[in-house]
Amino acid sequence: MESENEVESLVREQLIELLKGGFAPNIILLREFDHSKAGIILEGLHFSAWNLLGHIRGRQLTLLKFMKDPENNLNVWPDAPWPENNSTVSEQEWNDAVSTFEDELNEMIHLVNDTSTDLFTIQSNGKTLSWAAMTSLHHTAYHMGQLKTIGRQLGVW
Repeated sequence: MESENEVESLVREQLIELLKGGFAPNIILLREFDHSKAGIILEGLHFSAWNLLGHIRGRQLTLLKFMKDPENNLNVWPDAPWPENNSTVSEQEWNDAVSTFEDELNEMIHLVNDTSTDLFTIQSNGKTLSWAAMTSLHHTAYHMGQLKTIGRQLGVW
């Protein structure tokens, strides 16, 4: 029988693995995406890869703020930010956005990995920090699937 500390350590490790993207690392997929195609909106969609990246970043940042200071960031599911800029972005703009996403992801990973972070205490909004990490990874994975599909349609992969 595993101890409570062993189980918590395993949960932390698994959260970190999934925050990174599991078998399809998010940062690698984003770095591989052709920035010159990031502003294209395919027929039937209302967003581009650029919009998706901005949306993913916005939600991740909301959840990260909650994890860093839960009592002052209780609104963990505000209206989702969707960037309105659909134009093709420069390589620098794309890379900067990916780097910001990566920096914030690493901050979240650091919090999950830090054993002094209490992942399981229920905050005054009824949520836990582990919930925020799982919500971030789930939301990101959902939209990374869309980004991957867009990339395939555009010939990125």
